[in-house]
Amino acid sequence: MDEIVPTTKDRDSYFLNFSDGMPMFSNTDISYYYDDALRHTKKMVNDMRTRGIKVLSYYIGDGYEGDKTMGAFKTMYGKDAEFVDVTSVMSVSKTMNKKFLEKN
Repeated sequence: MDEIVPTTKDRDSYFLNFSDGMPMFSNTDISYYYDDALRHTKKMVNDMRTRGIKVLSYYIGDGYEGDKTMGAFKTMYGKDAEFVDVTSVMSVSKTMNKKFLEKN
C-alpha cells in the first residue's frame, strides 16, 4: 500500500486489477482464504478509495465460475467490479475509458 501513489489535485491515481480467481495463499505459517481474504481485500480496496485512488477491477473468466465466485468478487470490489469475457478486449477498454473520464 505504501507504493501506491494517492490522488492529488494535480494527479489522478488508479489501481488496475485483473484477476482469474479469488485471493488465496497458504504455507506453514498462514492460511489466507475465503471470508478472511475477502474481508481483507475489501478493506484494502476501501483504503485506496479513501486516498482518492480510482479502482478498476476485472474478473477474467469464461462463465464456469458460478454465482458464488461472482458474488465474492463484487463483495471485494463493489461498483468497480467488472466481469470480462476472455474473448472480448473491447469490454475492458470501454470500462477503462469510462473511469478515466469520470470527474472527482
